[in-house]
Amino acid sequence: MRDPAFTFLPPSHAKALDVDSSIVEGIRGSGKSFWWGHLASDTHRRYIETAYPDVRLGSAFDAVQAFGAQSVSTHSPSQDVLRALLKTHPARAIWRAVLAHSAGFGAPFPAASQWAERVQWVVDHPEDYDDLLRTKDAELDAKGRTVVVLFDALDRLADDWATIRPLARALLQLALDVRSTRRIRFKVFLRPDMLQDREIIGFPDASKLLARKAELRWQRADLYALMFQCAGNATEGGEAFRRLAEEAVGQSYTTVEKVWLLPRALRTDEKLQERLFERLAGNAMASGPSGYKRGKPYTWLVNHLVDGLGQVSPRSFSEAVRHAAQNTAAETQTALHFRAIQSGVQAASKIRVNEVTTEDYPWIDLVMQPLRAKLTVPCAAEDFERLWHKDQTIEQLEARLGQLSMGTKLPPQSLSLGGAGLLADLEALGLMERLRDGRIQMPDVYRIGFGFGRRGGVKPLK
Repeated sequence: MRDPAFTFLPPSHAKALDVDSSIVEGIRGSGKSFWWGHLASDTHRRYIETAYPDVRLGSAFDAVQAFGAQSVSTHSPSQDVLRALLKTHPARAIWRAVLAHSAGFGAPFPAASQWAERVQWVVDHPEDYDDLLRTKDAELDAKGRTVVVLFDALDRLADDWATIRPLARALLQLALDVRSTRRIRFKVFLRPDMLQDREIIGFPDASKLLARKAELRWQRADLYALMFQCAGNATEGGEAFRRLAEEAVGQSYTTVEKVWLLPRALRTDEKLQERLFERLAGNAMASGPSGYKRGKPYTWLVNHLVDGLGQVSPRSFSEAVRHAAQNTAAETQTALHFRAIQSGVQAASKIRVNEVTTEDYPWIDLVMQPLRAKLTVPCAAEDFERLWHKDQTIEQLEARLGQLSMGTKLPPQSLSLGGAGLLADLEALGLMERLRDGRIQMPDVYRIGFGFGRRGGVKPLK
């Protein structure tokens, strides 16, 4: 976990940290695992409370990491232990045992036992469990404290989606149930695709839970504020950057908890941010008079990283800036050359595409292969369907979805509708967007990595 100095809290993320926000939705790279880790860290929580007093995070709660990207079963069963437990126990009982362990239920709950014994006790003693829950809630209320149990990386609950769905569904049902207590809450970090799956959220009163969900969205000002917060605290160059901020826009960093804190104006004022970024990257994406027609670096960079849902992940943004900095020649007048920024977007696109096709949705790679270097967007939907028909893509996809390697991730939900269904699924995931005239556009953050052309755009990767 990184030093608190490199933590920036966008104003819109305040709701996500609120103990009463049980569901936190975010795309890959938006900060779900980041906040899962930081909420459980006393050091980072103390910093957030001091540096961002408007958040009103409060210190009267204990955050416990349950399931996440862990390989051991300290606070929650690991994937391997879950697989064994599910052979003989219902998913709901497993999560109730996790709740009991995380909240610190006393005897007769067998806290010191292994997970199999804990879950079996929950199954065998439902009334005793309810009594212990009421007792613990009253105990916490008397102390004025709340226990928040954190869950993340639900796509790693199992090796196949048929097992992930009931586990995720049972977890969300219990998250709703514990809202009837005064001092116990779940906070579950989820990707949007899981909240679109009816087999996960199709339980009674799910709408009550979803109505209060928080979203981890990053506006342009948030992304640059994150960059400036990190630059101002960098071991090498941090002092120089802080001087630059004061010289360029008249804004001075202050210290909080031995951390250089970004001035409030530079967190939200895009005009100030652009002036400062111009000192790093210039004011045009080309040299000479034509440079202004190609856009300003401040807006151009974010515009070329946004997906079809209008979102940018800080991971993509940070990778583009890092790559641009490393690939700008030392003799260049600016710290970030416009060609290096363009190259940075290509690098970010390559990583984004690899994440989507390798870790999230392997089926996307199969449907993109017959399109690579053969389409220039925007284009008609029929152009996609023609190439898929020629390659027999849908038939190949249906055959491969039964394989274990394809079954571990969420399959396309509208495959039964053929090519039109695939386009609808890609659009729902933000890889495509439909223009008013019906043509299909692909955002640069995906287009470049998938090898699609676009007239006048950044060249696709080969």
